[in-house]
Amino acid sequence: MHFVTGGSFHGKAKWVQEHYSASRVAEGWFNGYEDASWETRDFTTSLVVLEGLEQLVKKVVEENVSGGRAALRGKLKHWLDWEASEPDRRLVLIGTDIGKGIVPLEKENRLWRDVTGWFYQDVVMAAERADVIWYGLPQALK
Repeated sequence: MHFVTGGSFHGKAKWVQEHYSASRVAEGWFNGYEDASWETRDFTTSLVVLEGLEQLVKKVVEENVSGGRAALRGKLKHWLDWEASEPDRRLVLIGTDIGKGIVPLEKENRLWRDVTGWFYQDVVMAAERADVIWYGLPQALK
């Protein structure tokens, strides 16, 4: 699994497109900004890109405040199991870093930010590779 993160509009999706020769309109690329229902799908392509990971976190936090991180860990395990079940499968997760800047005033938004940070830590620990994209330039974390 490959995790790609960075700030909003820093070129994460563009970099993934170029790195994997993938298209945002192709089967296997799921956009969480338009529809976060992809978290439960059975994927049919060998390359799956899940973009907008923080939107999934927001949805899970809104639905299940007390067990949000555990629910997200379950989804991550499901994705990793899918990837491991065939040797040519590749999972790429794209998540915007929402942990920098001004701390939100609203309790719900602070919780979303916190759970996103914790979940990204889980994702990075499970990832084979992790990159931060800043201004279109990749920096390998792992």
